[in-house]
Amino acid sequence: MRSKVGLVLGSGGLRGLAHVGVLKVLEREKIKIDYVSGCSIGALIGALYCCGHTPETILKLAKHLKRRHWLDFVVPKMGIFSGDKVLETTRLLTQQKTFADLNIPLAVVATEINSGQEVVFTEGDIAKAVRASVSVPGVFVPYRWNDKLFVDGAVVNPTPIDIARNMGADVVIAVDLAHAGTVCSLNNMFDVIIQSIDIMERELFKYRQQHCSVLIRPEIAHISPSSFEAIDECVLLGEQAAEAALPDIKKILEDGCQG
Repeated sequence: MRSKVGLVLGSGGLRGLAHVGVLKVLEREKIKIDYVSGCSIGALIGALYCCGHTPETILKLAKHLKRRHWLDFVVPKMGIFSGDKVLETTRLLTQQKTFADLNIPLAVVATEINSGQEVVFTEGDIAKAVRASVSVPGVFVPYRWNDKLFVDGAVVNPTPIDIARNMGADVVIAVDLAHAGTVCSLNNMFDVIIQSIDIMERELFKYRQQHCSVLIRPEIAHISPSSFEAIDECVLLGEQAAEAALPDIKKILEDGCQG
């Protein structure tokens, strides 16, 4: 009997395009993904993939959609960007689908800021769930939905391994982007905030790593979390990290089938 595979796509700013490289390798090797859990940039890429976009299409979108499609400045109060463009663009790219319409089951993690609780979205409007999950504190205005105020899921669960396991995955492949930290110069507020969240993630990860079957860690430390210029490099580093993990992935899947 084939093992059910869950793919976890963690937070990490624009360096999260490494997830596209990982997806390219998994598709090439015909490794079927049964569940996806994502946080922040991982939620966005996971949503696009679960909607049916190929890794190649996601890469093209990343290259052709400019800053103006994602970022809309506001007078600072609760964030620099309103997040309306993120919602609008995500809704367009996901074709206004709900979670029930997806090709692959998806879970999106966000944080309810008033209670400090983790919220896992698995039903309803995908674009709204992604908008909630990408709301990096101080960068995007928190997203108000159903009388609750949401910020980035990375605050509580940046690489939601346990969520994929709870969805029913026998084998969990997790892409962790926070492990390497940042060795490049921090250029702006966004970089500082993402780096701070990465530091939190490394502590949180210690308590969740045991739920993971295979851990993929692209070497992206030298790339700025806010860089729009390193798309191809991020994807390549994701591919390289996935290639390195392939023997472990194949062995676990083979052992699962034999079991």
